[in-house]
Amino acid sequence: MLKYDLKEPGLVRLAQIVHAADVAEDIDKDPIARGLEAIAAGYSLRYPEDMENLEHQFEVYDGLYAWCRLQVAKK
Repeated sequence: MLKYDLKEPGLVRLAQIVHAADVAEDIDKDPIARGLEAIAAGYSLRYPEDMENLEHQFEVYDGLYAWCRLQVAKK
């Protein structure tokens, strides 16, 4: 986000969720983070190969991004 100066509000919201899910000490800083962590862990169990895992998870992140855009648009 910082490197490419990305500031689109929906993407910023998505980044907050992903950061909290990825950083153990921040997991409870976002109410959605534990759910995303659980989903990602489940996909890793179903698809242990990284590339296949990513291919399947893209839909989840696309859906979450769409939801984030809707949430920030409501504010």
